[in-house]
Amino acid sequence: MTGTPRPFAVTATSHWPNYLPEYIAADHGYFADEGLDFRRWAPEPWTGVLDDLDEGRAHVALGGIWVPAMYHGRGREYRAFAALNARNPKAFVTREPVRDFGLADLAGKTVLAPGAGSAAYYIHTAGLLRRAGVDPAEVRFIRDLSGGVLTELFCGGLGDVLITDVVNATVLERGGRGHIALRVDSLGLMPNSVYYTSPSRLDDENRLPWAFCRALVRACQWLAENPAREAKTLLRKEWPALDTGLLIDVVDDLRGTGLWADIRIDRDSYEEWQDMIAEEHLIDGPIDFADLVDPRPADAAVVH
Repeated sequence: MTGTPRPFAVTATSHWPNYLPEYIAADHGYFADEGLDFRRWAPEPWTGVLDDLDEGRAHVALGGIWVPAMYHGRGREYRAFAALNARNPKAFVTREPVRDFGLADLAGKTVLAPGAGSAAYYIHTAGLLRRAGVDPAEVRFIRDLSGGVLTELFCGGLGDVLITDVVNATVLERGGRGHIALRVDSLGLMPNSVYYTSPSRLDDENRLPWAFCRALVRACQWLAENPAREAKTLLRKEWPALDTGLLIDVVDDLRGTGLWADIRIDRDSYEEWQDMIAEEHLIDGPIDFADLVDPRPADAAVVH
């Protein structure tokens, strides 16, 4: 695409490998091909994404759809328009291997569920438990602390099960400090990480989110067609503190789960997630898909 590049900035709740398609799109020049001068960052604390949006520093935010849901009708209005993670890439980690581990095995256990930065660790688990016929009250949850603190405490002997992301779960397993008993992303679709912005940006005639989604689809297609070793240099650059070989294995694993299979927000999994966050009283009741999601940019990019 010719002409002056148009600035496009993403403020994200974290910088982590499950967001890899975005880094692929930037590294391979897909955003530039769409005429976008792309930038991204992850503020600390993560709630800075809301100020970044509202004060015009960023065009869109990347994070959980529970944030636009909670703010809907309560002072800030956002619309989600694409999903980067169509599943919840978390795992239940135990100290010793457990054969045929299932959600019912959490009953009577002490489960460490990080809460700083994400509602999904506890709320998605509680929702899955209910749908498996298990009362979450039967599980002793330790919540609201950071993932780093709870991981350290788990390794020190606290609790029976740790909920953590697949990267950290793999680090623990390979280091002999835990075992992946059950993968949350194996339990079905869930709009774990989405892009959201103000309704006015989605109605702007410049249609920047459309161009952004086209580049993102190209990146997802590249990941579907190429083994993770082809992104070795990028993985090393973005996460130098992590073992690159381990990251390659994790990315190949995530490629196979369908985490990045479709940037469109799936209506059925959206509605189930709405039910779950309503059950935990984050919202008064499920919010209709059309009131929180603008599917136009992702739909157009997928059929482009």
